[in-house]
Amino acid sequence: MPRTFRLLRSSLQRFSWLTAAGLALVLAGCGGGGGMSPTTYQVGGQVSGLTGAGLTLSLNGGAALAVSADGNFAFPTAVSGAFNVTVAAQPVGQTCTVSNGSGASAGANVSNVSVACATTTFTVGGSVSGLANGEQLTLLNNGADPLLVSADGGFTFATPVAYNGGYAITVDTQPIGKTCTVADASGAGVTANVSAPVVTCATSTYTVGGTVSGLAGGAQLTLQNNAGDATIVSANGSYSFATPVAHGGAYAVTVSTQPVGQTCTVSNGSGSNVSANVANANVSCSTNSYTIGGAVSGLPGGTQVTLRNNGGDALTVNANGAFTFATPVAHGGSYSVTVGTQPVGGTCTVSSGSGSNLSANVSSVSVSCTVPATTWFYVPDYGNNRVLGYSLNRTTGAFTFIPGAPWAAGTNNRWLATNPARTFLYSANTGANTVSAYTVNASTGALTAVADSPYATGTTPTSVEVSPNGKFAYVTNANGGSVSGYTIDQTTGALTPMPGSPFAAGNLPTKIAISPQSNFAYVVNQNDSLVQAFAIDPVTGALSPLAVPSYPMAGQGYGIAMHPSGNFLFAIGYQARVNVYRIDTSTGALTDLNPGGYTSANGSWGWQSMAFNSSGTAGYVATNMGVVRFTVDTTTGALTEQPGFALSGNMSNVVTNAAATRLFASDFIAINVQMANISPIDGSLSSGNGSPYYVGARPYNIVVIEP
Repeated sequence: MPRTFRLLRSSLQRFSWLTAAGLALVLAGCGGGGGMSPTTYQVGGQVSGLTGAGLTLSLNGGAALAVSADGNFAFPTAVSGAFNVTVAAQPVGQTCTVSNGSGASAGANVSNVSVACATTTFTVGGSVSGLANGEQLTLLNNGADPLLVSADGGFTFATPVAYNGGYAITVDTQPIGKTCTVADASGAGVTANVSAPVVTCATSTYTVGGTVSGLAGGAQLTLQNNAGDATIVSANGSYSFATPVAHGGAYAVTVSTQPVGQTCTVSNGSGSNVSANVANANVSCSTNSYTIGGAVSGLPGGTQVTLRNNGGDALTVNANGAFTFATPVAHGGSYSVTVGTQPVGGTCTVSSGSGSNLSANVSSVSVSCTVPATTWFYVPDYGNNRVLGYSLNRTTGAFTFIPGAPWAAGTNNRWLATNPARTFLYSANTGANTVSAYTVNASTGALTAVADSPYATGTTPTSVEVSPNGKFAYVTNANGGSVSGYTIDQTTGALTPMPGSPFAAGNLPTKIAISPQSNFAYVVNQNDSLVQAFAIDPVTGALSPLAVPSYPMAGQGYGIAMHPSGNFLFAIGYQARVNVYRIDTSTGALTDLNPGGYTSANGSWGWQSMAFNSSGTAGYVATNMGVVRFTVDTTTGALTEQPGFALSGNMSNVVTNAAATRLFASDFIAINVQMANISPIDGSLSSGNGSPYYVGARPYNIVVIEP
């Protein structure tokens, strides 16, 4: 049987998603007529977490593919060798990140490209050493987002990574006369800012390679080193990567594409502080293969750990119990299970994690986790001019003061806010006409006042909000009819007034909401029942009214909330109303989708605040009788009330944790905070351990940080 026919038949058996168009491309690639054309292969994978519209993927900087929903995707254009999948256009209100997006096809269609989308994002960076004055290099993350580096020290890519996404840092352009190598170049299941990658540059370099054995005749596989430098191997024997490793650098050899009908496994595939050529990163291939797995213990609900086998095959585990890696290990091969991404605030360790000369499935790997299930609460103590801070152990329900709490604030401080990275905290001091700034200790939750805090505001500051990009802070001045704007020092948290601040904002402005892209701001005014709309200058943060500067709402404006997608704005009227507006994401203009607003059959009143689950399919409104839960149509923005109160009490404020897996509601009369776990299925709530928690002051609002 001709090899091309065997290859095609095997491809069709393994990839049921191959489209008719893709089949035609493969047949064309197999040749016919006068000559043999290069064999071509389809590139595809899976999208997860997508709720917004507008996602477009690109293949090798050309072929574009619009994706509108979660699930499998495949580019109609096939490739004959190298491929690089990138995000050409992000969906509205979300960031999508590509993992396993680059490599070289080795005899089969590519189906393992992963695209994770989320509203929560994290920065990706690291440090560079070995660059001399005048030297520079260019780095890529996930095959895109080029970053020019011209000096030793820290670096950060402009484009963040989505929650649960991955990163793969590669060197696109080397400095003249030197080679730079990235250590800890890739990761998956990201749940925190990334700063571990290290780029080492040197004039001395060393080759990385080894031997391949067991590869069937006519088969081929693709190897990668440090998440790049794809190398196709089509015969047994020695191999070597084209790009060497810098002196003192690291290497991490993984199988990017397996040969058809076989599994290949790398032994001795990683090392650091290289000072000689590497020739023992050996690859064994076999038609027989064995699964690698074990069990995870000690992982609290709502957290996750990402494991790796042999430096690749990332597996994210979010519950205790058994796990199995997707990619098996070849007969006679070896395995080495490591922790790729630790759970936030915790540590997982692997035991019985390695072995060699395999001849049976492995199920004895043990992963033990120690994760303090901690939540920090911060409450403005309005009458005593201070910020209260509490630590909750979600496992035991223990609720205690954070060491050092309380902390001094200005007169009649009423509202708190934190930046997206949870490193700074701000307090609006109503009676002092100031805003106080603090840094947050990442280990203890303790606050430290910023050196030149507090900062002057307008008259009667009632709330403070930080833009999603973390660059700007805005304070609503109720009796000043304005909004004060500040730029945030990303190192110290200090505030600097913006040009033109304060900005006129109507009659008794109370709260502010900002679009996910930090390009539009919306303010509710209590006394004139209006929503005012502003554009945000991307450089200075200054506010300027939109062409239509204001929109009517039903009831007095006490709260305002942005949908996670960025497509809808929700204005909360005290008289039991929620107005829903569609946002034109290009102009910021609003369209009232249901004039008069949505109300409740429960007879509650005093509506003040709204929050959402992670997907934006459930909304929670704080009322004077409890939390009302709505189902949110993510296409139309329509609200459908769910029967009864999800939580009972005189609620003034609702917020979620960063992952939007838990809801926190403050009871203004009982002076407590209730915590509830959010069901990932329907958004329903179940009470958390030890809830409610007495907080010692009427909680006008709360800030929640989960380290």
